[in-house]
Amino acid sequence: MAGWLALTHIQSNTAGKLEQALQERHRMSLKEFYLLLFLSEAPGKKLRLQQLESMVGLSQSAMSRLVSRFEAKGCGALKRHICEEDRRSVYTSLTSIGQEKVDRAYTTVQSVLLDALPGRELENLLNQLLEAKGSSADS
Repeated sequence: MAGWLALTHIQSNTAGKLEQALQERHRMSLKEFYLLLFLSEAPGKKLRLQQLESMVGLSQSAMSRLVSRFEAKGCGALKRHICEEDRRSVYTSLTSIGQEKVDRAYTTVQSVLLDALPGRELENLLNQLLEAKGSSADS
């Protein structure tokens, strides 16, 4: 249990540092970064809102609000499309402006992760958790 709590503490602190750095340097939240990142990695740089909900970890209404807020910023990073096969579905796609934004933010995220994650401590915690899992499977 101690290993799990330590791991969640590291994750929470790191997420806070990522949020702060993204806000300061790029005026975007961590969830907005995830939105852009997942779109940049998707085929055709587009996904249905329903797909993004589970990937980003938001409800349908929260994801819709996130995309709307992003669009309201007027930065031109996202574009919505009605799905031709199913008119009830909406696609969100990443524009070239959005790709530039996520590329710049990705560099910040990499830098924060390198500084924030305690390499050896994290490795030891993960090994402890895996060993605990292995020993409980043997019983």
